[in-house]
Amino acid sequence: MAHNFDGNLSFGTNQPATGIRSLRHPLVVLAHLGFRATAIFVYVFANWFFSSIIQQFLVILFLLSADFWSVKNVTGRLLVGLRWWNFVDSEGHNHWKFEASKDQSRFDPFERSLFWMGLVVAPAFWGVLVCLAFVTFNWTWMIVAIMGAVMNFANLYGYLRCRWSSTDEFTNYFTKWAFFNMLSRSTQQQPQPQAPVLTA
Repeated sequence: MAHNFDGNLSFGTNQPATGIRSLRHPLVVLAHLGFRATAIFVYVFANWFFSSIIQQFLVILFLLSADFWSVKNVTGRLLVGLRWWNFVDSEGHNHWKFEASKDQSRFDPFERSLFWMGLVVAPAFWGVLVCLAFVTFNWTWMIVAIMGAVMNFANLYGYLRCRWSSTDEFTNYFTKWAFFNMLSRSTQQQPQPQAPVLTA
């Protein structure tokens, strides 16, 4: 069971002056973006570093597993105050829990942006890699890409459920977002009225 979800963790919270170390959680941000970016990089350039498909597969699997665990258990909690998890009760039933911190104001807006950017962009990349492997009939690498896509989409879905507790809330949010986005664009595209020209 979960304990003390809103409690503070001091992991990687030193605050030096410049660069990535100016973030409140530099090591956490680095882990959140680094594991998934490295997994994609190794997938694309694996033949440059490893001659054996088994070595390539094991390295990518390690990076995907490290990314999945760190995002699910560490970075979501420290950067955005969200966590999803599951447990099996005494009767053997599987229960999923989606938690959110009550005080969202204590999380840095820039770190939240980096978290969601990494969470959304990586699954999109893996989806593209799956499609590329399919159209080139590269079935072995398509399996690896599917594995990466599934693990990344699982974390994305879990955190979306933490952010919006039901599919209705999720749908309503993006419907409103799309509506206001279209409204703002149409307002910007409307021609501005010209000032009347005064003649002597």
